Amino acid sequence: MTTPQDRSTLAEIWQRRFAFYDQYAAAPTKEEANAIFRSGSFWTRIRLTSNFLAFFFGPIYFFVKGMWRKGLVLLGITVSVSVALGVLGASDSVTRAFSFGFAALFMGIANQAYYLHWVRKSESWNPFEGVR
Repeated sequence: MTTPQDRSTLAEIWQRRFAFYDQYAAAPTKEEANAIFRSGSFWTRIRLTSNFLAFFFGPIYFFVKGMWRKGLVLLGITVSVSVALGVLGASDSVTRAFSFGFAALFMGIANQAYYLHWVRKSESWNPFEGVR
């Protein structure tokens, strides 16, 4: 078993997020995990589970945070879908909708991915690792 890292070097928001994920991951059932999640206010839940830098910078954010494997997978998925949309001749509104969808995906998985990377030393290529 590895010893816990000193989290005091992290920004306060990351310390709160990590404490939340510690508690959330320790819940024995999905219902208990959801109860833990719902126990906070709406804005608290948004701050804990959403990452706006990941929304705006996508895979680059994952590379900067050291999660390059997950960033490469996400970049590959994004490029593949973009090429497919171009080949299919998708309209600008459809392309824009997919872009916002991918940005929301990056925003939603970044915090938990960073938690797994930092706390559990995950080197997985799976960007959806640990998502309930």
